[in-house]
Amino acid sequence: MFQYFVRHFLFTFFCVFSTPILNSQSFEVLLGHNRVFIDAQYLSFFDEEHKWSLFSRARATAEYDQTQTNLFTAGYLNYTINKGFGLSIVGRISTLDSGLDFGPHFFKNTKNWSFFILPTINLENELLYSWFSIIKYTPQLKEALKLYSSYEQFSAFNINGHITSVQRIRLGLDRMGYQFGMGLNLRQSGQQFSDFDSNIGGFIRKQF
Repeated sequence: MFQYFVRHFLFTFFCVFSTPILNSQSFEVLLGHNRVFIDAQYLSFFDEEHKWSLFSRARATAEYDQTQTNLFTAGYLNYTINKGFGLSIVGRISTLDSGLDFGPHFFKNTKNWSFFILPTINLENELLYSWFSIIKYTPQLKEALKLYSSYEQFSAFNINGHITSVQRIRLGLDRMGYQFGMGLNLRQSGQQFSDFDSNIGGFIRKQF
């Protein structure tokens, strides 16, 4: 009961206090051949040195036949110590489960590259550990045009081995804060990666 209270209290704290200090946000829609994927992300900083930050996201997938809809939302409270390295605590709630995770991160932004890498361990009774990363490469092509490419990886494991892995790949163009192109979502489940699913289509994304 106490762990349940702490988990949801921290998650509520992340969501409430992210709004007034919003630094950047994005909204994406992928129209895939199997389902619609919607993803909203926002990043905010608490101090001028950008040591304390909050990365939050909410996403949803909906089948075209309306048989299933999956929801996920999470807040990543980060303290970056030096040269992009730091610690993170994560509160997450989804259609399937919820949890509170903790781990070290690497967070770096350059002119063309963006990195966020986070291995975590679950703070509850069950041993659960995961790997989460987002890598983006956005070089300038012309005065008002950039290449937009991103790769996102999430993998989760427990004492028995692999549970699930997800990859999200985007390749397209960035013009005046709008990104568009081709997108691919992949998922593998089970200890032997036997359950495989893909969703490919076109995406449009707005960076605010």
